[in-house]
Amino acid sequence: MRIERVRFQNLLTRLGAGLAAISLCIGAASSSLAQERLDHAESTAAAMVSNSNALARLPALLAEQYPTVRSLVLARRGCMEFEYYKAGLDARSLSSVRSITKSLLAILVGTALDKGYLRLDQKLSELLPEVLDPAIDPHVRDITIRDLLTMTSGFGSAPFGAKAGVPPPEIWQWILNRPMQHTPGTHFNYDNDGANLLSVVLTRAVRQNVKTFAEQNLFRPLEITNFNWTADSDGHLIGADTLSLTARDMVKIGLLYLHGGRWGNKQIVSRDYVADSTAKHNDGGFPTGAAYGYLWWVNPTKTGPDSFFAAGIGSQLIYVVPQLDLVIAMASNSSVTGGSVRFVNGVVLSAASVTPSPPTYITRLRGALSDFRQSHRVISVRRGNCPAPGCRPRGRYTRNRGIRRVAST
Repeated sequence: MRIERVRFQNLLTRLGAGLAAISLCIGAASSSLAQERLDHAESTAAAMVSNSNALARLPALLAEQYPTVRSLVLARRGCMEFEYYKAGLDARSLSSVRSITKSLLAILVGTALDKGYLRLDQKLSELLPEVLDPAIDPHVRDITIRDLLTMTSGFGSAPFGAKAGVPPPEIWQWILNRPMQHTPGTHFNYDNDGANLLSVVLTRAVRQNVKTFAEQNLFRPLEITNFNWTADSDGHLIGADTLSLTARDMVKIGLLYLHGGRWGNKQIVSRDYVADSTAKHNDGGFPTGAAYGYLWWVNPTKTGPDSFFAAGIGSQLIYVVPQLDLVIAMASNSSVTGGSVRFVNGVVLSAASVTPSPPTYITRLRGALSDFRQSHRVISVRRGNCPAPGCRPRGRYTRNRGIRRVAST
């Protein structure tokens, strides 16, 4: 038993960064094997950083000039290429992502649309009987799902602190009673309460607890288990800004949209909806200055390729550049100088643009596993199931003399 364990450890040493790098390629699929191996990502990220002096200098730059940054993760071609965590934090640390919450709500709405629970042109009058109250502006009845997704509901901006004294059971009624300033669908106005209203609409449409709906249709398929999302006393998720995620799970959300709503062999949300979500529907504006899609911001990068992003106050960011096959996730304790988008364009993308893409370890890993399997017969991988990003050998797990086996079926 001692000899086999030593040989197994020698195999791990030979595979080195190759085995860990495979575990970092989380964009292609979600599997328990990939999730387990993510725990070893820190050492591999450091190895990849050595390929680029620009990225290698980033940790010191962040610590010295951007001390509020909690975490920064960069993934290219589905593989995590760089990770940084502020002292005292690690890959398991949760961060409040603030208004990135809205972008995840948009994904859930897209899933509900795909399943036939909602329609983009569906009006509130069809979903919320409360809007028929004579005391509510009749224009509220004409607000559509699309209007809420594009922040063009027509509601005016409420004075700061206006709802501070509103009892929680009455908050949704308060949202509906706000004054209308524009015809629905005509003017962009960044509206937190519009996102909260959309969450109520989603709850009514799917006829179940939306947190359960989110777990079943988004978080579980992506193996996101470490999160917090606040709900009100009636079970409605606060759609505006109460979600907390890890940096790696923020990257997963970006990768999901980068890949057109697909995660491994499963279409989580339709490709058409993702394309529509990240297309410009209006000029947007405050607070990012970018154009707006469906609760996602749309913007060209400094260097030219188009991008889209989810953003939250205090420099929380999921930034996707499809042309570069790149996702950047960032969490911060407070806003970085110049704002998160400017920081990513000027600092992170500049460093990433000179970094060679991650080496391909798949072939080397297959060969090493094959050699070890033939000589030691400890690991068996069924033909057709590769040790690729997120790929899990199909078979039953057994234990033999303290070494994990995969028995082919």
